[in-house]
Amino acid sequence: MPVSRSGKHKKKRKGPDGCLSSGSPVSAMGPEHPLECCAINRNWRDAHMAYIVVVRKAAGGFTAAVFLIDTWGVGLKDGFAHKGLDRISLDQLLAHAAGADELIDCPLTLAQELVYGGLEWARLHGFRTPAEAIRCLKILPAPPGEPDFSRFGGKDRKPILLGSLATVKKWLAPRIGSALKD
Repeated sequence: MPVSRSGKHKKKRKGPDGCLSSGSPVSAMGPEHPLECCAINRNWRDAHMAYIVVVRKAAGGFTAAVFLIDTWGVGLKDGFAHKGLDRISLDQLLAHAAGADELIDCPLTLAQELVYGGLEWARLHGFRTPAEAIRCLKILPAPPGEPDFSRFGGKDRKPILLGSLATVKKWLAPRIGSALKD
């Protein structure tokens, strides 16, 4: 918890969305903020985990949003934004965004399909999307029409849950009720 100059702990203030604020949010970015780049990790199809980086040019430098999409399980899993990046900081972010995997150019339409499709997939199956990921959507316009779920889920188009038995039970409990009780 942050400490004030008086040495007392201060409470973090919650933003209008009810979440703790971590600086100023990404404001809506339209055509006046040109797209600098859109990239995705090379092995996203095989790994079933996509790292998408969307960068726009803004008055104070570059604004980048990074989205993590789990195509087998939860859909849009996380997102974070960086504002006011200079070219060097942007290059460092792009070099480290996908970890050991290489980033390649990504068509904006694919990024929209995965991010917004992942968001709707998560909502459809009862997964909670972090507030920061929702705030990051302002950098990426929504695609026209209904979301396409053809890239999500297993062979039967249902989420594949990975984790401990306790984690899976916790997720399933509100969905199937007393059938899980030992």
